[in-house]
Amino acid sequence: MDEVLVKCEKLDHFGRGLSHILGKIIFVPNLLPNEEAWVKIVLDKKKYMVGEIIKLVKKSDDRIVPKCSYENCGCAIKCLNYPKTLEFKKNKVTEILKRYGNLEKVIKEIVPSDNIYGYRNKITLKVKDGKIGYFKNGTNELIEINRCEISSEKSNEIIEVLKKCDLSKVCEIIIKDFGEVMIIIKGDMEIEVLKPLTTSIYMNDRLVYGNENIIAQLGDFKFYVSKDSFFQVNTEVALKLYNKVLEYLDNSSGKSILDLYSGTGTISLFLSKYFKEVTAIEINEEAVRCAFLNKELNNISNVRFICGDVSKEIHKLSADNIVVDPPRSGLTIDGINDILKINPERLIYVSCDPMTLARDLKLLGENYEVKEVTLFDMFPWTYHVESVCLLIRKNF
Repeated sequence: MDEVLVKCEKLDHFGRGLSHILGKIIFVPNLLPNEEAWVKIVLDKKKYMVGEIIKLVKKSDDRIVPKCSYENCGCAIKCLNYPKTLEFKKNKVTEILKRYGNLEKVIKEIVPSDNIYGYRNKITLKVKDGKIGYFKNGTNELIEINRCEISSEKSNEIIEVLKKCDLSKVCEIIIKDFGEVMIIIKGDMEIEVLKPLTTSIYMNDRLVYGNENIIAQLGDFKFYVSKDSFFQVNTEVALKLYNKVLEYLDNSSGKSILDLYSGTGTISLFLSKYFKEVTAIEINEEAVRCAFLNKELNNISNVRFICGDVSKEIHKLSADNIVVDPPRSGLTIDGINDILKINPERLIYVSCDPMTLARDLKLLGENYEVKEVTLFDMFPWTYHVESVCLLIRKNF
């Protein structure tokens, strides 16, 4: 059995078409609900199969011709019209919160991205046999590209130049574009042609041209971006998200705030002008170093950065409000217990993974009520979505 006729029932949480055939689930990338297609089976496991579209028999009215023509890229829902991608993400998080967090009717809205192309300020390019592109999902097979539609125009200009270079000794290139541009190269190559296009070049973790850091603008604030520091990939949506965090907080006179997993201090510094004092905890020494630089860059004096493990530092502190922006893995049990010991009036949870969010909200549910969740389309055309949750301490 090489080819089968498949009618898509719905999209799974990764944006793949899902159906049932021959007693198994079948996943088909780029197949939309109610579409029918002849599908080639490319993976046949005991309980499921994965297929590739050979020929569409019935097309959905929601299908569009995507700008990106590359297969098996990160833009899993690029064939779906943009309003429907927002609906997909909202429904996905709604389903996950209900199933795994016992939460219903808490999602207020999903905030769209004004720019649905060219929004990424960072792109990681793989290089193999001198060719540049990305690896096919789940493999080391390189898909060569000429441009990336969701990356900035400057990044695409650099890609065009790179394709003319000798990349035979390179394995990876990262481009960060915030107006100021940083290129990070793993391997060896000539860089003269790149200098007019960039502010900073690193090669094998060594600065070989320009400035050590570049500067990103977020609202009224400026932030240093180092070669290793994290920054939200969609600057415009990040600003909307931080404003929502501010809206959810109680910034009345005398209220204090604690920012956990604070990274390079973007949220802490953004909130600093609305609070008398902000305390931030982050375990990564390089991130904290950048946080101090950002504090100095913005002439801010009311933010205190602590370099340490949240679970070891938090018991020394108290706060009326806590903001948490943990990694994709979510909060640890110890982290949740530490938050409960402080017992803040308000807890704002920023999440990039609805599964771990649902798990953690359920664990916090005995002490806190989830009042509202706002979603943000930080990553248009992908299945990823960012969440900001407002939790209020229950009165016992």
